[in-house]
Amino acid sequence: MTFRSSLIAAGSALALAATATGALAAGSISTTAPASVTVLSPTNITKTQNLVFGQVIRPSNANTNTVVLDANDTVTLTGTGNGSVVASTTSSAKFDVTAPAGTTYSTTQTLTFTQTGLTNIAASTPTTTNGSPGVIPASGIQEIRYGGQFDMTSSTPPQNYTGTLSVTVNYN
Repeated sequence: MTFRSSLIAAGSALALAATATGALAAGSISTTAPASVTVLSPTNITKTQNLVFGQVIRPSNANTNTVVLDANDTVTLTGTGNGSVVASTTSSAKFDVTAPAGTTYSTTQTLTFTQTGLTNIAASTPTTTNGSPGVIPASGIQEIRYGGQFDMTSSTPPQNYTGTLSVTVNYN
């Protein structure tokens, strides 16, 4: 073998080695990852009792009374007006929030009346009868209750007031 043939053979071997190394670098590898999903039951809020303030008598003096209905169905008057509460049916609003146990949430609420004349209208902060407020208990159902309040004066029109308590559940 001549020197020239040896150089050609060596160069060819080197070229084949480079080609083989390049082929290994252009290969592919793969792996897998586990996948999972938890399907939960639908979340729901259902009204179970209406908000009823009952009957009140507006003040006849020039002062204001605030009418307050608490979550235990009790109506009281505060302020310096001389209005009064008439013995009548009252009830706090009640809602059942249904969700998987341990679900956390907060609420927003608004109370409005269709007729004009009542002022400083507001829904109360919700209370619960089972478990910590804002956390669905093991049963999957939490009852939330709302009262509310408004002001009346001697110029408040005597009439039947109707309105709406709107509640939105915000999941955390």
